[in-house]
Amino acid sequence: METRVYKNWWILAANGVIAILFGLLLLGFTKEVISTIVIWFGVAVLLCGVLLVALAIRNIRKDKGSLMIILEAVLTIAIGLIIIIKPGDSLRLFLTLVGIWAVIIGIVQLVILINIKEAIRNKNVLLISSLVTLGLGLALILIPNLFAGFLVKLIGIISLALGILMIYFSFLLRGVKFVPEKKEEPK
Repeated sequence: METRVYKNWWILAANGVIAILFGLLLLGFTKEVISTIVIWFGVAVLLCGVLLVALAIRNIRKDKGSLMIILEAVLTIAIGLIIIIKPGDSLRLFLTLVGIWAVIIGIVQLVILINIKEAIRNKNVLLISSLVTLGLGLALILIPNLFAGFLVKLIGIISLALGILMIYFSFLLRGVKFVPEKKEEPK
């Protein structure tokens, strides 16, 4: 069973919406409000971890594979607890997690570009979007402490722009009907 990347255009659109919401969050709220939201985010992450534990237990009872779900549950619960227990460091951890998310999305965009570059006319838009997303992600991971005040607002603006670009690209991707298979050359 083969899954075509361009058939899952909505995943990129959903990530675009998340980027826009993140940008609006950074632009519209003070640091104190964002810190409170981050703590509630920690509670939500913790609850997701608990739900993953329940899913793992259900899979174990049905003799299905559950190792990855258990590992994800432990990691999710640990992240949720860290955010709740260390609220002073929560914003930095939150920015680092958003940075990891942005790096992953940037890499996914590059993979999509490499795989379907013949099927899209505006491939430069995706290239710029993926490189800026990677840059933003790396900056958030490597130097989260510098992102206060002005830089947080700048990230909000960039996040809004990237979200719009991701949604634009997802609709381009939605229009892709067929991507020709690469033929292997005889040796």
